[in-house]
Amino acid sequence: MDFATSEQQPTLEQLDTWCKQALSSPTAEQREEAERRLRYYFPTFSETLAELSGSHEFSSGQERVLTVFPSIKGPADAAKLMTWFLHQSSEVFSITYVVRRLKTLVLNHLSVMSSSQKIELRDSLFGAIRDKYANMPAFLIEDISRTLALVVMFTWFDILDSQDIVDAIFDLAKASDKHAILALQMMRAFVEEFNRELPSKYIARQRRVVVTFRDKQLKAIFEHALISMREALSAISGAPGGHGINDDLVAKRMILSNALLLQRDCLGFDFIGLAPDDASDDAVAIQIPSTWKDIVQVDNFLDPYFNGYKHSDPSISSQFVEVLVMIASIRRSFYMESVRIEFVKRMSAGIVEILSGAIGLEDVENYHHLCRLLARFRCIHTLIEIEESPVYRELLVAAESFTMTGLTLWEWSANSIAPLLTFWSKVASSHDLRDNSNTEIAGDVIASTLPRIVREYLRAMIHATSRVVSGDSMADNPLENADALLDNMALVANIARSSYEVCAPVAIEILREMAAEYQGMLNSGAVNDETVAVIENQLAWPVYAVGQFIGGRQPYKSLPEDDRLDAEMFATGLELDRLVQQRLQSSITAPASEALELAFIQLYCNFRTSYVGEQGYKATAVFAKLSSFIGINDSAGVLDLVLQKVLFNFRTWQSQSGVMQRSLQLFHELTTGYVSVRQVAKLDTMKLLLANHSSDQFQFLRTIDVYKQRALYYGGLARVLFTSETSAAQFVEFMRPWERVLDELLAMSDAQLAQETVRAELLRMLRDLRGFLAAITSKANYQMFFEWLCPARARIFIRSVRMVADTRVQVAALKLMAEFVYNRTQRLNFDVSSANGILIFRKASKAMWEYGNGILESGRQGALVRDVYKDRYKGVAVCFNILTRLVSGKYVAIGVMPLYGDDALDNAYRVVLELLKQFPVADVIAYPKLGKATMSMLEVLVAKSNIDLVPIDGAVYEHMMRLCVEAFDHAETAVSSSACSVIDNILTAALENMSANKQTRVVELVQQRKDVVTYLLKTMLNIVLFEDRPNDWSFSRPLFCLIVLDRDLALQHTSQVVQYQPAERRDDLVKALKDLLSATDFVLSTNNRDEFTQALAQYRREVTSKNLILMVPTTQTLGAPVDLMGSADGDANASDGGQQQRNDNEEAMAD
Repeated sequence: MDFATSEQQPTLEQLDTWCKQALSSPTAEQREEAERRLRYYFPTFSETLAELSGSHEFSSGQERVLTVFPSIKGPADAAKLMTWFLHQSSEVFSITYVVRRLKTLVLNHLSVMSSSQKIELRDSLFGAIRDKYANMPAFLIEDISRTLALVVMFTWFDILDSQDIVDAIFDLAKASDKHAILALQMMRAFVEEFNRELPSKYIARQRRVVVTFRDKQLKAIFEHALISMREALSAISGAPGGHGINDDLVAKRMILSNALLLQRDCLGFDFIGLAPDDASDDAVAIQIPSTWKDIVQVDNFLDPYFNGYKHSDPSISSQFVEVLVMIASIRRSFYMESVRIEFVKRMSAGIVEILSGAIGLEDVENYHHLCRLLARFRCIHTLIEIEESPVYRELLVAAESFTMTGLTLWEWSANSIAPLLTFWSKVASSHDLRDNSNTEIAGDVIASTLPRIVREYLRAMIHATSRVVSGDSMADNPLENADALLDNMALVANIARSSYEVCAPVAIEILREMAAEYQGMLNSGAVNDETVAVIENQLAWPVYAVGQFIGGRQPYKSLPEDDRLDAEMFATGLELDRLVQQRLQSSITAPASEALELAFIQLYCNFRTSYVGEQGYKATAVFAKLSSFIGINDSAGVLDLVLQKVLFNFRTWQSQSGVMQRSLQLFHELTTGYVSVRQVAKLDTMKLLLANHSSDQFQFLRTIDVYKQRALYYGGLARVLFTSETSAAQFVEFMRPWERVLDELLAMSDAQLAQETVRAELLRMLRDLRGFLAAITSKANYQMFFEWLCPARARIFIRSVRMVADTRVQVAALKLMAEFVYNRTQRLNFDVSSANGILIFRKASKAMWEYGNGILESGRQGALVRDVYKDRYKGVAVCFNILTRLVSGKYVAIGVMPLYGDDALDNAYRVVLELLKQFPVADVIAYPKLGKATMSMLEVLVAKSNIDLVPIDGAVYEHMMRLCVEAFDHAETAVSSSACSVIDNILTAALENMSANKQTRVVELVQQRKDVVTYLLKTMLNIVLFEDRPNDWSFSRPLFCLIVLDRDLALQHTSQVVQYQPAERRDDLVKALKDLLSATDFVLSTNNRDEFTQALAQYRREVTSKNLILMVPTTQTLGAPVDLMGSADGDANASDGGQQQRNDNEEAMAD
């Protein structure tokens, strides 16, 4: 096929223009039009389901067939046209676009090409790189090489010479220095692509290829990179004026750089399987194969790296250190003992030489990678082999000096501190205190260094904070990155715990010195806001330090002397906390330091975790010492201190602060543990709080828009209140503040209730009640709340939802109602003779009716909606949740309500179904919470026990089906599964009634709207055939019912899909689909349905193993008709009863 002269072939300039528009046009319309035109000439046959299925019009039976260039009869022709364009065009946008399309085509449909077509595609891509590399940027070379790597990967076992592609690249490298650079770039792309995790359906095939590639080719690639590096180093060092600028030296340096990058990628290859998420962690050892020993375990293997580092520019020297980091990470077992000793000695000597001479350390990349090298080297190698060697002492001495300097360079390279601390943490963890004076194994160096690191780290961070807070530095405040701060402090704590008797006093000394300075400043009266801010932020560091030291305690290792030091540190921290609290309550106007308060909270949390805990463990040594310092002699006293601290923060800090959030979290932790909540409940402070829980002194209770904070607070109080059997008198006393406010609100007129200040009070109370109610888990406790609220005070629900002027109040009332009707932990299981369930249903139905009618009326009047989600959908979604919980709670027999004339059920159903019809179908996807609430409600409404009670008419039925189809593409799998369940329940009910000759409303709807069944059947078949979903089980259930209703249509549609597939796939595909569609009798029964589900799972496994990825139907790929079920028409396996069932269904549908 001569694409260059084809009749409808566009000009090269047109294709270039469309590619540029598709990738860079500022207007969406122009991009879409360019994409449409390019898709005509460059189809990938992997278009989306939406493009295949068309619109959601049920009446539309037209199959969507994509129009493509007439010369393209299949993937091979498309690939040929793309590679032609790749060779002809020189535009970056064009090459980028066509390579992206070609990669998708290769990934999905390479298997249908013949061997000669695959070889032609492979050679064409290789030729494009070879012939056009000089005019292509590096990223395009990488993209094309990655596509070539995919072709090689998928033909690895099918075409014998595919495995020789690496040899071809080696041969290419011999042509010239430029070709050598190109070959290294191509090999990097190959290694990265083979190491990249492909989608799950390719995993099994990829794993086999990757294992072979690793065993046969990766070693050769690594060896080629080593040789290229050594030759380039030799050429550079031997050239006159080796650091000058000429073409040859520039090329050699590029070879050197690419060779180092290739070595890094080879060593970073996943040697033991597909890479885990934490494969980049510094502690992970590189598992290179033993077959690599002959190229790694050689004399002077490390010398080129250290020599190259010393004599290279920073741009390349940093790459040398990066490769050394990877080499240092090679597993210890890779080396024989004698070889490992020499390796560790040479690595240590090289590091010592760099550190002692500060070689290249003025470059930040070199500095950072050297810090990583120290950490990785010590993480992988214990260094036991060289403890008695002079180089070990030299390494520790050099590392000590380097660390002391590095700790002061936080502003220059903040991320380098963690690896430095990791190195010393590993050294400290293997250090025995008995070796402190043993100079032969550098015990004295370690003993003197550890406390110095603790001291210098704290002083460096204190100094850095001073500069940042005072504005002398533009760097980020290290106190603001809480995760990095706590990680580094954990490393420092590990260092300190290894020599606690000398390291802990360091932190105490710094804390006391700064506390004394802080107190002196406060006593002097000469304070200003900046001075206070600086010193309070500085104080956060020693407070964090003592908190983490205490938190690092391990009971089985801790000595009584260590516990006494913890007591001293905790007492010192408490004294400082009291001083800060006094400052906050004084006339000094400087704002409080959030960082310092967070440090105090961390101190309290860690002490509680280490010495109180959930088991109520008592460490006598620590409490005896605490008693002498601050008079606390048991865990109850500590808990009381913690609770008082939390309440102080409640009174002092604004709700938006991190301190308030962390304090509420600590309060939550105090009230959740089985032992902890019982200990806290006995405290006088907690009893006082229960009696005054709605105190206006608490800042966050004055704010309206902090429901999560209020919920944490009142949820904790509820757990404490209900710790033991709570009497009715205690409960009433606790509820009295709410009772007073609620009675006052109910006594007001509607006009008074609508006032802004009153609405704010109402909103706060509704949210507080909801937070309190959510924590109630027992039937008895819920009963007390129910009796308190109903019947008189429950009127607040209706009055709140009628306040159309404030949607926040409406939604808050509905959410409280949703919690009120929620049968959490079976708390609403009333006695058989109780009418409480019916009362709850009536009140909820009334609230939904009032709110829903208000929404519908405003819609009819065309009222302006500023935010459709906040003003409409949010409340509607809550109504749906209310009805879901009412019906699924099973604490009221809703089926009997129509029998005695109760219209609550009918009103609830009518209003939610009317609301359901009001919002566009597309909004199910646009608003995820609305979609989730909608599908959950529909799933409950059409359950077998409820479907006959729901007034479903034709409009509701059609809208429900549209919603379900839209929900198939919801971001949450659970929502699409719910949509499948809705369809399954409706169709199952219809089929069961058809079998029993019952003409119910559901049967009439299914019979009258055969177009809906047709559309659903085709759509779900397309999903099963064209997509790989994680919830195939869910789709199999309604699909079975649809096939039962119209098996001929299922066979016809499936046959049409197969008809559009290439001949190479048809036999395997026909066999797989025949097994699927003849796996069972398509008669409604549990066994048949389960057999179909199992057959679908088997179909998925088979198409995955054979890479049977279906092609989207196009105008040029229609093949000969397919008799999918063979001459027997698929009925050979069907029983007579099954055939009769299908005939009955067809007759019923026709009627």
